[in-house]
Amino acid sequence: MSVIKRVKKEDGTIECLIDSSNILHSEYDKTKKTLKLTFKAGTRYLYKDILDRDYIRFEVSESQGSVFNKTMSKYECTKLMSLTEDNLSDLREQIAERRGV
Repeated sequence: MSVIKRVKKEDGTIECLIDSSNILHSEYDKTKKTLKLTFKAGTRYLYKDILDRDYIRFEVSESQGSVFNKTMSKYECTKLMSLTEDNLSDLREQIAERRGV
């Protein structure tokens, strides 16, 4: 269980596909210090004022869920609109392709 695809966009945002029991996708904006997480049920949250060291710990961990529970859950967050089933399916397919399933 870990990050299986990492993309750094031109604006500096880092997007990751995550092979985890609970987390599918993350999007970290270093400039804004925000982290968007998408969970397997499609729920999405925006975490605010994220320290760089906490994000790095999250990204490089073998278990993003453990780091989330110990570190990220302390940050203020806002619930965002959940993903549609189509968008969830797309993420799941991308993860399955990366795993070779």
